[in-house]
Amino acid sequence: MPFFDELTGASAWSAIEQLIPRDVLILRVSPARSRVVPTIVMLDLSETAPHLERFVGGDVMLRGAAVLSTQLAHEVDRWTLDPLSEIRVGVTEPEQYSQGERLLTVTRFTTATGRTFSVPCSIATRPARGRRLWHAKASGKPASR
Repeated sequence: MPFFDELTGASAWSAIEQLIPRDVLILRVSPARSRVVPTIVMLDLSETAPHLERFVGGDVMLRGAAVLSTQLAHEVDRWTLDPLSEIRVGVTEPEQYSQGERLLTVTRFTTATGRTFSVPCSIATRPARGRRLWHAKASGKPASR
C-alpha cells in the first residue's frame, strides 16, 4: 500500500516511541475497490494527521477510524477509545493564540459522541471548509424479534 511505504523500515526505536503516553489514531484500511479484510494500523495522531490527505483519491481506502487516548493515564484501564464519525482534511480555523488574525489548516476529527478536535497542519492563506475524508455509516436500528 503506497500510503504506508515509509513505514516499512520501522525500527525498534519507533516501537519504543509508542510507549510514551499519547493519542493514537487507529485506522482500518484496505486497497481501494478491494474486498480483502482491512488492515488495522495504529499511528501517532499528531504526527499522522497532517498527512491524511493522501487518502483522498488514493489507492488506499479508509474503512474505519478511532482515537485511543493514553495521555495522562498511566494504567490501561484509564485509557479511552473514541470511535470517529468523521475526518475532514484541509479545514481552516483561526489560530488559538493570534486572536483570529491568522488561519491554520487543520485536520478535524469528530467523535461518535459529537466532540470535535483539530490537529494543526500548516498556516493557511485563505478560509476553506476542507474535504471530508471519511464519514461513518449511520448505524441501523437493531433487529426486533
